[in-house]
Amino acid sequence: MMAPLKIFFMADIHNSELVFRKFLSIPKHYDVDILILSGDLTGKAIIPIIDLGGNRYQYTFRGKTMVVSGPEELERAKSELMNSGIYPYVCTMSEVEELKSDPEKVNRLFSRLIIENMERWISMIEEHIPADKQVIVMPGNDDIFEIDPVLKKSGRDIYPLGRLVELPLGYAMISLEYVNPTPWNTPREADEKDLWKMLEKVANLVDRDWSRMICCFHAPPYNTMIDVAPKLDKNLRPVYSLGEIEKENVGSKSVRKFLEKYKPLMGMHGHIHESPGYDRIGRTMVFNPGSEYSSGILRGLILELDRDGLKSWHRIG
Repeated sequence: MMAPLKIFFMADIHNSELVFRKFLSIPKHYDVDILILSGDLTGKAIIPIIDLGGNRYQYTFRGKTMVVSGPEELERAKSELMNSGIYPYVCTMSEVEELKSDPEKVNRLFSRLIIENMERWISMIEEHIPADKQVIVMPGNDDIFEIDPVLKKSGRDIYPLGRLVELPLGYAMISLEYVNPTPWNTPREADEKDLWKMLEKVANLVDRDWSRMICCFHAPPYNTMIDVAPKLDKNLRPVYSLGEIEKENVGSKSVRKFLEKYKPLMGMHGHIHESPGYDRIGRTMVFNPGSEYSSGILRGLILELDRDGLKSWHRIG
């Protein structure tokens, strides 16, 4: 009798160095066969650390301006920012002024920092995660397209998009990083009609019964327990009613339609940080681990399968 297959799944770490390092340590603490880091890998902001001269540096974070002295305090400041998903950039005041006056230069710098850090992370995966563990790393809607070549060139074969990923026990996985439209106009989103076409295209990769299939779609299915987010007004501020934040379902109707049509074994999703949990669409179990990356908290799921299907799951973090 073959041992069960154990999958560790997490999403939406948004460049948090602390959460990423916890991901690297998973094989030391949990007996898993596959580690999946899915969607929204990269950060959303740069914070300049201004070199004041004389080994003194100034930066502003969460509304507080701080001055640190010496290389050790500088490294601690950089770590604080990186653990929260921020890209620190040590520069002079004149560089800051130059960046303020040239948005295109800011974009180029942002892309460079994202790529450099992703290259470092992939090297760390290759170095620290045992070679007998299968690792999958997938972009999400917030991620620029320039990171895809970095993922593709890893020697660990970690990039899942556009192909059928073989898993133990006869299972396989298809993936899609795009989501339905958001208020933030992120790089990888599409209207529901185009999203449906993308989903049907990945369905063409499937070569076995759908009961052996896992769908790793960053967008959660619409109208479930895992796609609930705060309702926003036209200024992107939460809407309150009787002192409580109003909630609404914001997942993809195309993803839901796809799961209803094909009935895979399970769906692994992310995107909506505030909506961890699970639900069922027909015979398909769907999961969202949630995310608290800015607090350095790892949120993940361990899912256990045998030849007959999904046997158990539990949250960690």
